[in-house]
Amino acid sequence: MTAALLPLLPALAGAVLLTGAWDGRASLGARLAAAVPIATAALGLIGYALGASFGLRPYTLTVAASVLLLAGVLGAGRAGRARVREDLAAARAAVSATLRGPRRALLVGSACVLLLGALLVAVFDRAIVEGPGGLGTGVDHNLGDLPFHLSIVAGFVRGANFPPEHPELAGVRLTYPFAVDMAAALHVAAGATYRQAFLLQDLLLAAASAFLLWRFALRLTGDGRAALITPPLVLLSGGLGFVWFLRDLRAYPGTAWELLARLPRDYTMLGAAGLRWGNALTTLLVPQRAFLLGLPLFLLVVTLWWDAVRDADVARARRTMAGAGALCGLLPLAHAHGFVVLLSVGALLALLHPPRARWLVFFAAAIVVGLPQALWMAQGSATRAGGFVAWHVGWDRGELNPLVFWALNAGVFLVLYLAALGAGRRWLPEGVARFALPFALWLAVPNLLRLSPWIWDNVKFLFYWYVASVPLVALLLARLSRLGAAGAAAAGLLLAASTASGALDAWRVASRSREHVLFDREALAFVERLVEATPPRALVLHDPTYNSPVLLSGRRSLLGYPGHIWSQGLDASDRALEIERVYSGDAAAVGRLRTRGATHLLVGPQERDLVRDPSALDGHELVLREDGYRLYRLGGAARDDEGGDPSRDRRPR
Repeated sequence: MTAALLPLLPALAGAVLLTGAWDGRASLGARLAAAVPIATAALGLIGYALGASFGLRPYTLTVAASVLLLAGVLGAGRAGRARVREDLAAARAAVSATLRGPRRALLVGSACVLLLGALLVAVFDRAIVEGPGGLGTGVDHNLGDLPFHLSIVAGFVRGANFPPEHPELAGVRLTYPFAVDMAAALHVAAGATYRQAFLLQDLLLAAASAFLLWRFALRLTGDGRAALITPPLVLLSGGLGFVWFLRDLRAYPGTAWELLARLPRDYTMLGAAGLRWGNALTTLLVPQRAFLLGLPLFLLVVTLWWDAVRDADVARARRTMAGAGALCGLLPLAHAHGFVVLLSVGALLALLHPPRARWLVFFAAAIVVGLPQALWMAQGSATRAGGFVAWHVGWDRGELNPLVFWALNAGVFLVLYLAALGAGRRWLPEGVARFALPFALWLAVPNLLRLSPWIWDNVKFLFYWYVASVPLVALLLARLSRLGAAGAAAAGLLLAASTASGALDAWRVASRSREHVLFDREALAFVERLVEATPPRALVLHDPTYNSPVLLSGRRSLLGYPGHIWSQGLDASDRALEIERVYSGDAAAVGRLRTRGATHLLVGPQERDLVRDPSALDGHELVLREDGYRLYRLGGAARDDEGGDPSRDRRPR
């Protein structure tokens, strides 16, 4: 882990220097937290440009980090470097003042930081697991997502996938935001394992997100207690699933601790109960790695917005807005949903918070940085726009009444949110409600329209509304907690009701009660042989599943997991049928796929059901054989004298 971190340090230093260009009032801690997502996104962009131009090499990460460091040094200038020295002195003074402050506040704050930090480490440690069984995950919701992200990284590192094709749909442009995976690929190319690269990114981005949540809430509310409550409210999000846990506990023959040690289910994603508001950690930030980069960038932008609209210094406010726009412009290749949310909410805020000239600075910077990325992604895209937008009331409610559905999924939070908005100036500082209300656009729209082929993916918009709204609820709870013993008890119960379900799901992961092997040892060994036996741009036919070894090799795949293809608005219906025909011995199908660039055919444990007649493979040349796996060159003569020891083969039945 240390070796993987070292080349990242120059990039972080460069990002720290750059933050001074638009946020000169930020503390060193805030600038360090901001540097993590900025450096990650920038490394993704710079690394892609270097990889596309010169190929991905072990030294590419060092070069990309050096470029970012140079940009920071030049952008900051002498004044910026002097500011860093001032920041270090201010940080020492702040630490000293904190240690000399009220002991109770120090102990409570330290305990909260340690507990949340331990939880983040325990959860993200299970995102990708290496063990005796092979490579896998300890998070149920990561079963399909982890191989997808690994395939993107492997394509960059081992498959020379520039410009990137979809790793599960050869020949189709990759329009999924890949900046976070490109940055991980730089670490892997430099010698890190997949686990090291992913875990390093995950922990840095998660820690930065937690800090930036705290800072955003503190800036917005001015209340330290509300700021402390905000990160757990976001990261332990969930509905009323803890009620089902209490039911399970009553029916369980053992002790509560025995049940907690092996929780039988998720309590934020429980279809039979109508629960779909999944926990932020286990359903969004761990499996959907683009979200893990998009969240801290979003928090940076909205915090800068708040500073700018309240700043009487026109020049400084415009500089702040320019920084917010530049950061927003990083989002198309980081997390496109966040880009859409920020542009739309920014337009509403511009109407509510004049003068509008400073908002024009924001939009100009966002468009200059972000539009080229958006146009580049759209160029040659095979996404079917018509499969995304349609009327659909009540998000993922199924047959439930929309009000009942939301009562189950966010009832306590929604009541507190509406109460905070209704209280207005009696509970909220001046301007807070007017600033937070436009984000409700992304509560309303995903409840009226389907915005993705899979309706649950509307959560990628809904969650940004939730994040922007949590500080209001946190402030309400903080002020309630100061109203005597009864108020403190009520605030504690409401906080527990808002986080209990999410805490159960996070604990289910952290307790290591789950582990799924995605690529066993035989598959991992075969991947290495496959890389040796085929050129980087080989196109391999295999069973359309989410964890084929081909995906980990970086070689192109005619068709991977159809669920990914459909949910991303792509069409691959003809490919599945053609693959079945090839495995059944259809020579015409072989010819058609060879004209589409297919070069190899895999027969392994996952393809056994596809090969009904072993003689159907006689028309292909055997080039590799490894413990239960055979690799054929399409259309060649079968030869048993190539590819290894025939005695090691187990022909699929």
